Amino acid sequence: MNQRRNLVDAALRLAAKQQILRHRRNIVPALLGTALVSTAILFAIVSHDSHHAKALRERLLLAMQKTSAWLATDSTGFSPFHWADRAIETAAPSLGRGGANKPADPAVVSTKVAVGRGDTLMKLLLGAGADASDSSEAVSALRAVVDPKRMQLGQEITLTFSQRDDQMKLVGLNMAPSAERSVALSRGQDGSFAAKETVHPLAPSYVHSGGTIDSSLFQAAQDAGVPAAVMSEMVRLFSYDVDFQREVKPGDSFEVYFERMLDGGGHAVKNGDILYAAMTLSGHTLQYYRYKPSDQPDADYFNANGQSIRKALLRTPVDGAKLTSGFGMRLHPLLGFTTMHKGVDFGAPYGTPIMAAGDGTVEMAGWFGAYGKYVRIRHNATYSTVYAHMSAIANLRVGEHVHQGQVIGYVGATGRATGPHLHYEVHVNDVPVNPLSVRLPSGRNLDGKELARFHRAVDQLTAQMTAAPLSSKLAGN
Repeated sequence: MNQRRNLVDAALRLAAKQQILRHRRNIVPALLGTALVSTAILFAIVSHDSHHAKALRERLLLAMQKTSAWLATDSTGFSPFHWADRAIETAAPSLGRGGANKPADPAVVSTKVAVGRGDTLMKLLLGAGADASDSSEAVSALRAVVDPKRMQLGQEITLTFSQRDDQMKLVGLNMAPSAERSVALSRGQDGSFAAKETVHPLAPSYVHSGGTIDSSLFQAAQDAGVPAAVMSEMVRLFSYDVDFQREVKPGDSFEVYFERMLDGGGHAVKNGDILYAAMTLSGHTLQYYRYKPSDQPDADYFNANGQSIRKALLRTPVDGAKLTSGFGMRLHPLLGFTTMHKGVDFGAPYGTPIMAAGDGTVEMAGWFGAYGKYVRIRHNATYSTVYAHMSAIANLRVGEHVHQGQVIGYVGATGRATGPHLHYEVHVNDVPVNPLSVRLPSGRNLDGKELARFHRAVDQLTAQMTAAPLSSKLAGN
């Protein structure tokens, strides 16, 4: 390669000098210079690196150097072509000293990728063009500040590459695992990766909203601008006491007071806790307050009398479901004769998550005859629950402890079923009872000093809500 560069260098210098000879009508030297220049360029560009070609280029370079020296010096020893040497150095410095082949600075390229179902960070990096070694080192460095295995579906990650020709080299990564955290990965001069976490403080603001139900609670919430996530949490809270299929009617109303977290620019970036929620159903009002007892590590929800709203079991362990078949004797849709229906059926789309109705121990998880994929949970000596016809069972083991609200499976139509639904049973002393009418044991009741402390907290919250007028339409959700 150096030989080629030297040949082009000499050719340029000789070309400049032979142009002067043409102007001076020194035809023979000019023609000699032209022939040498043409031959040099041809050999520099198209010849191979064989031993014979290298020898020819070496002889041609020597001939050009001698010719250039002969043309450049007159009888006094003065060179009339010294300006040509300087002109080539100034006008084309990259050609004479190997600069024409000097690699260009690498381009910096950024791309965004989104986490899909089943994706891992390693998979995303490899798919974007990072090599396996860089990807592995990047994932290892990130573990210092974030768990690469716990990425949210749809989360965006910005990758930065250094690109030269077709070679891509990972040099940086940026992601925001949550609204208050961002993570940056950078490559140092030594080639190693380092990860840095930045915490962005969020400030709470408070939203007071409500509305009247015309067709459905969710539609009323949407009309009022209440975020869907907030309304889903509110439905979960009231599902201990309210049958949303039968008890919610047009003309009923709801009210909710919740936190909204703002970033440094005053923009809402996520919703916080529900501090107060109320529903008025057929003239009867249920009010729930968020409160943390002094002797408990976590807050819970209590009614105005200081009674925990938490029950031993959820009445509806699947969100957004429609009651399709009740408890009791019925004409079986497949068998064609009247038989006892030992539970209730909730119709829902395939794959809808099914939650454990309460804390307990898994007694069975697997296929169970006409029930299809089936789970049975023992909650205590008195209560147990059954979930059937699931499309899939979560990763459960017999004897494993589950928590109320934990996903244990997904709606399906396995076993003897006409369509996707959850068959749900509640057993009291191993006897099936109607899940929608059974009286369920409640949680803790506050008393004494703790009850007085709760009432003071309720008074403060009520004053806070009074200062924030009820809005029937929120903006910027």
